[in-house]
Amino acid sequence: MTSNSTSSFIEDFVHSLANHIIVEKDSPYEGIDTCLQEEPWCVTCHKRPESGLLCCSRCHTAWYCNSSCQKAHYKSGHREICLSVARDLKRVEEEIIPLRNTPFGDDPVPHNIFETEIGMFSEGPEAHRYMVARRELVESYFQAAFDVEIKEVWEKALYHALVQLREALSDPRGMIYVTPFILLYLNRDDDAFDFVQYWVNLKYIRGNESMMEIMNRHVQSKEGDFFYPRKTNSRFLDLSEQCPEADDQDVFLVFLVTILFIKLRLVAAYDATCQSLYVAFGETTGGRHIQEVRLAVTEMLIDESLVNIDSQRQQVERLVNAIDRNNPSMLPALLNPLPLLTQSRPPPDIRGDPSEAFDIVNYCNRCFSRIPGALKMLEERYGPNPTYNTTMRYGYD
Repeated sequence: MTSNSTSSFIEDFVHSLANHIIVEKDSPYEGIDTCLQEEPWCVTCHKRPESGLLCCSRCHTAWYCNSSCQKAHYKSGHREICLSVARDLKRVEEEIIPLRNTPFGDDPVPHNIFETEIGMFSEGPEAHRYMVARRELVESYFQAAFDVEIKEVWEKALYHALVQLREALSDPRGMIYVTPFILLYLNRDDDAFDFVQYWVNLKYIRGNESMMEIMNRHVQSKEGDFFYPRKTNSRFLDLSEQCPEADDQDVFLVFLVTILFIKLRLVAAYDATCQSLYVAFGETTGGRHIQEVRLAVTEMLIDESLVNIDSQRQQVERLVNAIDRNNPSMLPALLNPLPLLTQSRPPPDIRGDPSEAFDIVNYCNRCFSRIPGALKMLEERYGPNPTYNTTMRYGYD
């Protein structure tokens, strides 16, 4: 077979490959949530009319093709979300005003803390009300984005989460519980990995940075910036190798769950691609050159040196074991969340307690359920509808 005919054969193969239905939604899984809408659409009928869309004038988180669709969505549950976003946004704006001219901490002289105290907001009671208001706004935007699954709304939630993370060196109002999953819903797995690695370094080993360098990162960034150090293709890295001094038992549960989801996405995407190759080659003729073409196409579709699938599978197993060891309620709750989530939302959680899993399950359950093979993997370990400890302690014994 000449080089030209081989090239033509590969082109024909890739074309046939694209027409095969391998996993849900008529296309091979690529490690992303395909339900994310890059551009707004009518959240009721899922159309994008040429005449354009109407945006909800109160909350700016939902779009409609006509007033009938808007009324239907409003009655179906948007009313509560809409009012919540508008209320919380107004409250944040109101709480900002006095902080532009206030004493702070040990400094009795009034000043604008948005210019002088970036990174220190959690150190003084003056900013407490504002921090609570901003946190509640993030929650409202999260619920709005969860409802419509439009990129622009998820980015609003991320913007306000990053604003608050910038304003406090220590975790402000539990932002580390929600931010990684916002990034995953946005299909920003590299950023989610980088976020986790930063916090593991900061909280457990301090990395190689001085506090001055860390503070400068906050001060020199702009509101809403993703100011954490980035690495290209970091989602393929092994967190234990990047943070060798951090013990799994000491790493926050939310970080372990985030990395597990990233790895599950990688494994699922790899398996879907391999299945696509299997099906396509099973229906393709190529005589004695078929293995040559298979190898060429595999190299085109999968960078084995980057993926290192054996390592990814090992990381999944290690993370599942670590999560189960640190909090036995976490993974069963992903399979059977209602016994946990139907309880009242607990106060600040206790490590290893079901309360620690409550917000994580609430934020990430949809993300988990959309990863091919993830449900089956946990069902093989726990059964399809597992029981688990849901008794939450509301204080230290």
